[in-house]
Amino acid sequence: MVTRSAFYLLQNETSKHNIFYMFKLILNEAWLSIVSHKLRFFLTTLGIIIGVCAVVMMVAAGQTVTNIINETFSSMGSNLLIVHPGTSTQGGIRTGRGHSTISLDDIKAISKTKDVAAAAPVINASAQAVYNANNWNVSIIGTTPDYMEVGNWEIENGVGLTDKDIQSATDNILIGQTIITELFGFEDPIGKTLRLKNLPFRVVGTLKGKGQGLMGNDQDNLIIMPVTTIRRKIVGSNRPKMVDLGFVKVASEDKMDVVNNRIEQLIRSRHKLKNNTPSDFGIRDLTEMVNNVKLAGLVLSILLAAIASISLIVGSIGIMNMMLVAVTERTREIGIRKSLGAPNRWIMIQFLMESVLISFLGSIIGLALGIGFSQLAGYLLEKDVPITLWPIILSFSVAIVVGISSGLFPAIKAMKLDPIEALRYQ
Repeated sequence: MVTRSAFYLLQNETSKHNIFYMFKLILNEAWLSIVSHKLRFFLTTLGIIIGVCAVVMMVAAGQTVTNIINETFSSMGSNLLIVHPGTSTQGGIRTGRGHSTISLDDIKAISKTKDVAAAAPVINASAQAVYNANNWNVSIIGTTPDYMEVGNWEIENGVGLTDKDIQSATDNILIGQTIITELFGFEDPIGKTLRLKNLPFRVVGTLKGKGQGLMGNDQDNLIIMPVTTIRRKIVGSNRPKMVDLGFVKVASEDKMDVVNNRIEQLIRSRHKLKNNTPSDFGIRDLTEMVNNVKLAGLVLSILLAAIASISLIVGSIGIMNMMLVAVTERTREIGIRKSLGAPNRWIMIQFLMESVLISFLGSIIGLALGIGFSQLAGYLLEKDVPITLWPIILSFSVAIVVGISSGLFPAIKAMKLDPIEALRYQ
């Protein structure tokens, strides 16, 4: 029933103070209507709670995956071009990629190219590392000191490799954190000797940890040694000047295409390839691959959020159904309000307010549950799940949009009720 003060306000609604007070009364009545049907309110908001919770969790999962991708590529290095062997032509016959076509001299020439920050050769190998009674299978990279900059590696303890190590093919090596754990435990590895293929190598430095790579590989299960040493003592070759790959760091991202073309022309010239002869090497732009993977991650996040939002539609239908029932139950009350002079717009606002309040409360509960479950999953999976402003904005947006859209039709129906017929309703 509309109180005397509310009736007075209905007759004097032009006052801004009165309008504010009227909204306060409407909000209070909406709350009383909700708490008087607690079970119905819970069942109605359940769809909104589940929907918002699911969307928040999916957004958090997508953001976590994106952050992992960014961290992984950042650990690999930025603005990277990878020069790799291609097919070669001998006697008019194209051969496969059975042997390398990239040499140490090619990489040195690339390092002097304009807008190239650094370039390093890479020779890959693997072996069983042995220290005292412990042994562990490790990945090995033979390279030059520039690889530290190109691959975004940092020295944790000890020193890095030097040009002298390369020239003299020393036995000095750098080891990753996994090797420290598996072979040395709590012992300081600096200055210690471990064996690879039954040959001694001295640890002069340790690398800061990077964790898993993009393909799930352990980036810390790594030994870095001079490129000349790996050729002489680990892999051997009748072509000691050839390497598996060349890693090139470009000075800035906007120079990637230009540097790519310069390197292509440089190596073609060095390999004396004619204009109509295909290149015997390839150049891969890692930055482009990074952008493609990020785009795929974004599309996946949007897709997951879209699937989760289906429950929001179900929730909005539930609110609409509840409000239609409320209009039917309160038909006589609506007739009394109208007979006392309540304008149609206030009747509509009354039911819209109830709908928005139900949706708002459901969204807040869903937001809290979504953040809570996301953080719990991050804790169990040992991943850092970010809490961003986006889920909060999403929850309030859902509360307003779903509340208005699901309550609009019942509110209009209530507004259009004939007061005489409403008073006769039993």
